Amino acid sequence: MSQQYFTDAEWQVMLQAPMHVIKAVILADKTDPVNFLKEAYAAVSLLTEQQQQPTSSDLVNALMADMKAADAQESIQGEQLLLKKEFQLLGELQALKDAGEGRNQALAHLEQVSSILAGKVTLNQADEFRKWLVSLATSVANAVKEGGFLGIGGERTSSDEAAAIKKIEQALAIK
Repeated sequence: MSQQYFTDAEWQVMLQAPMHVIKAVILADKTDPVNFLKEAYAAVSLLTEQQQQPTSSDLVNALMADMKAADAQESIQGEQLLLKKEFQLLGELQALKDAGEGRNQALAHLEQVSSILAGKVTLNQADEFRKWLVSLATSVANAVKEGGFLGIGGERTSSDEAAAIKKIEQALAIK
C-alpha cells in the first residue's frame, strides 16, 4: 500500500490525519499553559518516534515513510526539529477562534479520512489505519498527567480527553 493508490489531494488529507488527532486530544480539556505546552511537545515527540517504528500496516508504514522523508529534507534535525513542529502546531492552534472550532475541524478532517479509506483500501487496511490513529490519540492523552497539584494526584487521561477519543473513533467510523 502506498501513495500511488491515492490522489495527491487524498494523500495530503491522509498525511494530515495524525496532526488532527493530536489537535482533537490537546484541545479536549482546559489545562494550564505549562501542561498545554508539555502535551503539545509530547504529542509531536510521539509522532516523531512512531516514524522510526514499523507497524503491521502497510498504509501506516507508507504514511510514516513520507513523513520521515519530509523531515529529512529539513535543514534542522533532532530536538530543533521537534521544537519547530511544536511551534507549527501551536501556531495552528493560535489561529483558531476557540478550542471548539479546532475540535470540530479535526473531527471533520477525520471523517474525510474515513471516507477516503472506505473508497480506497480494504476493510482490514482501513481498520488498521483507524486503530493506529486511535492508538496515537490514546498515547497523546496519556502523555501528560491531568489535574493534581505539584505532580501529586491527577489522572493520565481526563474525562474530556476520553470523550475526545470516543469522538475520534466515531469520526473514523470504528465499530
